[in-house]
Amino acid sequence: MSKEILKVHFTDSDLINPTNPITVNVIGAGGTGSKVMTALLEMNHSLNELGHAGLFIRLWDDDVITQANLGRQRFAESEVGLYKSVAIINRINRFSGTNWKAEARKFEKDNSDSFPENAGGSIYISCVDSVKARFEIAEILSELSSGRPYSNAHVIGWTSATVNIQDKFYYLP
Repeated sequence: MSKEILKVHFTDSDLINPTNPITVNVIGAGGTGSKVMTALLEMNHSLNELGHAGLFIRLWDDDVITQANLGRQRFAESEVGLYKSVAIINRINRFSGTNWKAEARKFEKDNSDSFPENAGGSIYISCVDSVKARFEIAEILSELSSGRPYSNAHVIGWTSATVNIQDKFYYLP
């Protein structure tokens, strides 16, 4: 006799009924990151229309837009030479009236092993194209979620938006 197992998903209450917008750190503003940002903009609009506090996004990327990025990433000719994170955030803020922030630097520890300033958040989406970068992000998030003192850290989850890992969301203790 086989017994069916009921799968249950619990959503953190801070995501369902937050007092303030949910802080989401998007790491990487290239091909995948630029498209993820468009999706987050649409989600934020829908959440706001439903009376939810919505999202606050911080986009991390130290890369500059080049001619090679045009066409396959969401950038215009007039944006060549700008930081990817700054171009995307400025465009979204002008379009939707949000106050999202760009970090024109890598999401990594500094030379003194300190976390990046403004690294705190609830949800992290990595849109990076190297395994090394994903391991570095995982290390930072593991430390943030383990109780190491950090003022704005309440890590609920991390997903890696890559071609190979589209449907995984990692809940961190």
